Amino acid sequence: MKISEWLVLHRINLLQKAMKNITLTAISLIFILLSCKESKHHVGVLKAEIIPKPQSIVELGHNYIISKSTKIYVNETNDELKGVAKYLKKRIETSVQGASIAIVTNASSEEGIHLILNNEPDTLLGEEGYTLSSENNLLIKANTSAGIFYGVQTLLQLLPVEIYSKESKNFDLILPAVNIFDKPRYAYRGMHLDPCRHFFSVEFTKKYLDYMAYHKLNKFHWHLTEDQGWRIEIKKYPKLIEIGSKRKGTLILNHDVSWKEQKYDTIPVQGYYTQEQIFEIIQYAKERFIEVIPEIEMPGHATAALASYPNLSCTGGPFEVLQRPGVIADVYCAGNDSVFVFIKDIIDEVVELFPSKYIHIGGDECPKDRWKECSKCQNVIKREGLENEHELQSWFITEIEKYINSKGKTLIGWSEIMEGGIAPNAVLQSWLGTSAGIEAAKQKHNAIMSPYQYLYFDGIYVDKKHKKMEPFGQSYCWTNTEKVYSFDPTPDTIPQKYHSYFIGAEATMWTEFIKDESHLEYMLMPRISALSEICWTNKEQKDFADFSNRLDKQYMRYDQLETNYRIPHPIIPDTIFVDNSEKINIINPTGITNVRYTLDGSIPDENAKLYTGPFFITESKRLKARCFNQNGRGSSIATSIIIMKIPQNK
Repeated sequence: MKISEWLVLHRINLLQKAMKNITLTAISLIFILLSCKESKHHVGVLKAEIIPKPQSIVELGHNYIISKSTKIYVNETNDELKGVAKYLKKRIETSVQGASIAIVTNASSEEGIHLILNNEPDTLLGEEGYTLSSENNLLIKANTSAGIFYGVQTLLQLLPVEIYSKESKNFDLILPAVNIFDKPRYAYRGMHLDPCRHFFSVEFTKKYLDYMAYHKLNKFHWHLTEDQGWRIEIKKYPKLIEIGSKRKGTLILNHDVSWKEQKYDTIPVQGYYTQEQIFEIIQYAKERFIEVIPEIEMPGHATAALASYPNLSCTGGPFEVLQRPGVIADVYCAGNDSVFVFIKDIIDEVVELFPSKYIHIGGDECPKDRWKECSKCQNVIKREGLENEHELQSWFITEIEKYINSKGKTLIGWSEIMEGGIAPNAVLQSWLGTSAGIEAAKQKHNAIMSPYQYLYFDGIYVDKKHKKMEPFGQSYCWTNTEKVYSFDPTPDTIPQKYHSYFIGAEATMWTEFIKDESHLEYMLMPRISALSEICWTNKEQKDFADFSNRLDKQYMRYDQLETNYRIPHPIIPDTIFVDNSEKINIINPTGITNVRYTLDGSIPDENAKLYTGPFFITESKRLKARCFNQNGRGSSIATSIIIMKIPQNK
């Protein structure tokens, strides 16, 4: 993992300033603790450290205190706004010992938290913007309840990190007095989850939605069908659950060989979401202003469906739900009318379940082998005057799009739906780099940017050379937090007139190699924080050094959430050549961790030597170093070979 030199120098300057001002800071903290019961405002000591960064924030030089018995005032009685008030009330009462928050559904000038929908829309704020002021009272204003909700998320980040705790704690609700104007750069701010390769429970899915909400993400792309498992109940086709939701085993992870060479276990993988559970998750997401977008894969990645109903294939099977990752030749038969009846029946049930305006149909990685050999598929090519199997795929997707459009929905597909020509009204999700998104925009189609080089969160955090440092993950799409942050969803290579077609970005979480919740959280955090800022914050306001400093506070929030976030590892070269006059330097990438190291090749633990500054050695060594947070949890291990230089004869 590479860290910019300017970021290192920035952190050193901050540390020097902090040491010079430690006495003043301590005195200020004592003053706050002694006076917080008597005064609502104090000398400013707290800073606003918000992710994603707001468009405009003015810190007013003093603090503001919320009482543990304050009231939340809402100026409207609509259910959405009251829902936001209840969300905030529950968050405070869950985390703050002795808190009892009342909700008052009328306008008031009394001191408290005021959630105010504008009587006349503020055109500058748009649909999701908000203003927040804690100068003399705490006011959050917006045109919509969604805007109020995002203002509440900012409020929570202004409060002490303990506000995210799952357990009641005794602390004061002190926040910096600020004036904030804020709205998102993009309307589409997405996070994807694949429960097909490995299944994740309803409760964890809700937690995932909470992680999205904390980061002001608003599109949950739910990948529900795959070669390795069918996860959505379709009442008209019960075999999809009886057969398609189960597989016999999966691959055993091993860093030493490629995934194509892995061995397989015999541990069954199964699970699906009932329609009642899906409705429950959709409602949970709705309360957090997140749109749930279902993905029903076609015409490829359909092995689980074909195992359930083999007559939908070109060959008639038989098939088994796939145990390995990758691409398989058997796909839906494009010349079989029964396939279109089947898919339309599924769409009917999906439309009843999901209020989203989008239905994702995949459309990626569809081999054409079976179509080339299938007389029914070849007859369609002749009948429709198509050039080849790529145009057959385009025809297939266009036929499905017509039906989706007839239901008032919009089709989304991956990069490959460009093959043979994009369907007339489709939205393109560009994962094979950015080229498909650029081409779609030039053809006046909306594009969601998800290039695997930046936004595939199943990829490890380090390059292939260092992959053994990390839990198992894809190595072809490695991406660290800085690399995620560097991505811009609107390519600078395309003329300004096409920019409006880039509606946002989405990161993916494929789970071929992610078997449990802890591993998934590790892959998510802190990259989701970088994602939130590239989706929300204006390009000219982005600064990775500034983001990294705010990320230190975000790590503390992660601790309160008890999530298994990735702690960045120390920065050292792979090989260090030194002589007796040169010191060994280890860079700590955060301001909230300690570095411990060994020189004998053993794995550093909490009792290993604490790094306090550059040091000398007298002989060649194998250096291993780890960062540890305040809870004693360690990072991955950074390793370096230290080689003493051979003295040169004069």
